[in-house]
Amino acid sequence: MELKSEMRMDDPMAKYMSKKKDTEDKLSGIAREKVYRGPPGPPNRYGIKPGYRWDGVDRGNGFEAKVLAKHAGRGLQAEKSYRWSSSDM
Repeated sequence: MELKSEMRMDDPMAKYMSKKKDTEDKLSGIAREKVYRGPPGPPNRYGIKPGYRWDGVDRGNGFEAKVLAKHAGRGLQAEKSYRWSSSDM
């Protein structure tokens, strides 16, 4: 393996392989994840962020918005009923 990885000056592929090795070194140091950089997506139940290829258009049927509204409404209803039940005290 040592002889195989050694670079020789009389090798016709040495120039090509040195370019390839340089690019591999550059790429290995810059391992970044692709991330969506546009406006924030609509909230969802699971907190999933949009993928990096998302074009910013919400093509849902409104179910997520209804679920989130119902979930937020539960807390308001519980607080309202608590205030009503304890207002006589």
